Amino acid sequence: MSQLKPDRIVLHCGLHKTGSTYIQRNLQTNRELLLQHGVLYLGPNTFKKRCPELWRHLQWGRWDRKTPQNLKSQTRATLLELAGEHPERIHTIFFSFEAIFGTLRSGLVDEQRRNAPNKERKTGLYRYAKSRTKRLMIGLEDSLEQQSIAWTVLFAKRDPEAFIRSCHTQLLKEGRHTPETSLFETFRQTADFSHTDHQQLEQSLTKLGSKRDLKVVSIDYEQASDPQEPSTFLWNVLKQSLPQQADSIRQQLEANTNNENLHKTTNPGLNERGLELAIQARPLFNRSEWKLFRKFLEKNFAKRR
Repeated sequence: MSQLKPDRIVLHCGLHKTGSTYIQRNLQTNRELLLQHGVLYLGPNTFKKRCPELWRHLQWGRWDRKTPQNLKSQTRATLLELAGEHPERIHTIFFSFEAIFGTLRSGLVDEQRRNAPNKERKTGLYRYAKSRTKRLMIGLEDSLEQQSIAWTVLFAKRDPEAFIRSCHTQLLKEGRHTPETSLFETFRQTADFSHTDHQQLEQSLTKLGSKRDLKVVSIDYEQASDPQEPSTFLWNVLKQSLPQQADSIRQQLEANTNNENLHKTTNPGLNERGLELAIQARPLFNRSEWKLFRKFLEKNFAKRR
């Protein structure tokens, strides 16, 4: 894969409920523009569907074993294809996916996974953030056959109370709650958020830089965002993740009058009535039906800021 040798890889890891869906939608919509700037972008859907072996390795792999050959072959081929006609111009690969650190369901809802091949069985949101990130790094280094990569691990920190409440709302919207966790106070007392402290995350992730060029960046979500102007947070993320290209990309995005996503809030919270309906409807729908019900909730009972 000699044609694709990026200098940098950016891992935008959320956190959950910090505008990640908005960031991802705008970057995905403007993939071609990013390619023109030498940036290859992969969001959650592309990552899971086009790099399934790497995704499986991120979740269940063991970093103390050699990276499987089929993972390397699949990842190389996918990245080369996504890089377009001039892969040699790609200097940065940008991943944005909250589940790099872990999922809300496995961290806060699921019971301990007895058959986890990597022995990561315990619950607790972001408990295994370091090991998951390390597996992803090694998988990409081996797939690209390149060790001299400058890494940026970027995530947004948030007020703890607002973060916990938003995570609870998200689980209600997804129909992942149980009768015991439907009420917020019960959820707050029982869910394990002890590993989500941004200082603890930074210290843990920094250890991955002992043999790498690694920069761990945390952004204060409340300070870096504006409820009245969603794009404010996008510009701040770009400044930290793509400092040399951020101003030019911003100018081009703002000049594009057809970019509907730029000023459109995604994945909104629910008002009190919406939360009440989500709790009441939980026993009524299966998974596919719940997706439709969630859209109904977001359209009709979005929380007004």
